[in-house]
Amino acid sequence: MNTELVVASFSGAVALSSVLLSSRFSRKQTLLAAQLERQGAEQLKLAEHQDLMSQRRDPLLWAAYDFQSRLFNIVNREFLNFYYAHGHERDRAYALRSTLHVAADYFGEVELLRRKIHFLDLGNRESSRTVVRHLTAISNVLNSDGYDDPHFRVFRSNQRALGELVTSNSNDRRLGYAEFCRRLDTDADFASWFEPLSDGIRELASWTRPHPRLVRLQVALMDLIDFLDPDADRFPDHRRSRLSLP
Repeated sequence: MNTELVVASFSGAVALSSVLLSSRFSRKQTLLAAQLERQGAEQLKLAEHQDLMSQRRDPLLWAAYDFQSRLFNIVNREFLNFYYAHGHERDRAYALRSTLHVAADYFGEVELLRRKIHFLDLGNRESSRTVVRHLTAISNVLNSDGYDDPHFRVFRSNQRALGELVTSNSNDRRLGYAEFCRRLDTDADFASWFEPLSDGIRELASWTRPHPRLVRLQVALMDLIDFLDPDADRFPDHRRSRLSLP
């Protein structure tokens, strides 16, 4: 066999092998880069999720706690009967406005959380699904017309509307109590959204029958609090009283 032909064949084989090895190496590099990119995206989503929950957990926890506390005091300690039905004018105004505010503050915090979750892929996060389940349970109690008493019945779309009214789109801030009261006094459109809830609170002040919706609502809020603060770091056990379900 011609020596030049042998050398040429050998060189061609080496070149072909080099091309195949280079192609295989490039493919592995591409697959590795894609894998690293996926892992980076997953870690980013996890970091965003953890950051979101760290930012919103405590505000949601406090809002839920204040709301359930007022419900507990209405049902178990006759808060509205004492301060609204038999109170002085200033006490009556406080009882009504502060009760409206703790409800609106909770709706506002849920609305802020909803806006954030909307932009994150949290479908595979068990903690997110659990939070949503608790929020849905609370919303269902408020929305239901299956209770004998109509007080604190707030339909689902109105829950969102009240949340939107007390939040800012620019800085995720909820209305403080003083600003909330000022808006009630000076903004007729703002106040009109709260009229059904205001009417229910006034009726509750002289209500002598059981409060099944308020009881279910307080318990559902406590379930959310137990999930958000499982070790009782922020609210100790002696501050976690639950109403008795009928």
